[in-house]
Amino acid sequence: MGKKSSAGNLELRHLRYFLAIADEMNFGQAAEKLDIAQPGLSQQIKMLEHILGVTLFDRSRRRLRMTLAGEMFESEARQIMAHVDRAVEGTQRAGRGEVGRLAIGYVGSAAYTGMLTSLVGDFRVSYPKVDLAISELPMLTQLEAIAHGSLDIGFIRPPVPLPEGVASVLVMSENIALALPAAHRQAGKDVVSLGDVSDEVFIIPEHPPQVSFHSHTLEACGRAGFEPRLGPQGRDFMTISSMVSVGLGVALVPQSVSCVQLPNVVYRPIAYPESKVELSVAYRRGDASMAVKNFIALARKIARSA
Repeated sequence: MGKKSSAGNLELRHLRYFLAIADEMNFGQAAEKLDIAQPGLSQQIKMLEHILGVTLFDRSRRRLRMTLAGEMFESEARQIMAHVDRAVEGTQRAGRGEVGRLAIGYVGSAAYTGMLTSLVGDFRVSYPKVDLAISELPMLTQLEAIAHGSLDIGFIRPPVPLPEGVASVLVMSENIALALPAAHRQAGKDVVSLGDVSDEVFIIPEHPPQVSFHSHTLEACGRAGFEPRLGPQGRDFMTISSMVSVGLGVALVPQSVSCVQLPNVVYRPIAYPESKVELSVAYRRGDASMAVKNFIALARKIARSA
């Protein structure tokens, strides 16, 4: 047994058999625990000793004892098996999407709806080991980042052209409201018709005509029978509301924006035509990440319940 041997033929089953005997200090009980025949277990341990070139168990006495080499090997074998168990568990958890990292972007108005905090909060409860990186980003920047793989999830306001390979799921819709200066002649009404502000300048987000609230403004005013005079553009709805507050115009905004009160601004429901705006979650179509799949599955579930 003093011959130095290679560990090239050492297998995890050898360690598992050895540790079972180390626990029981009895070949028969260990074999029963492993659900294998005792002669087969004895043969495997002899093979392990041959591979290692040492004697692991002193079989010369009535009671089985471990040699010094066996004691040293036991300590290392337990560490190896514990490491293997952690690796297997970690791999399986990653495969289920329970660990990893998720990069999430959102437009500012998504936070006002409560859907962002609700969805992300529920995801954190279900998958607490997934690290979340959350940042406010312009909608078109989000979509480009998702397409290129630097962002996993995006909260967006349709309509917006989706890049190739990017899909979205609708999570909620809400009414569109009219933001007016507090001193405006229509501000005292409970409900305002768009036709009553057809002579006003409309402030819109920094979007192309076919995108989000630029599109919503043109469409809603068109259905009210007029073409809006478009004025300054704002980076987000807080900027737009600030522009309204200083009298630069009026603006169509998501109803949820009214939860953040700014001085000299009022938000009024639209009497005619009533309009809706959507909030969607964008993601890469066919993304292999289970964390992404779990997030989208949760988004669909919340959308159905809403």
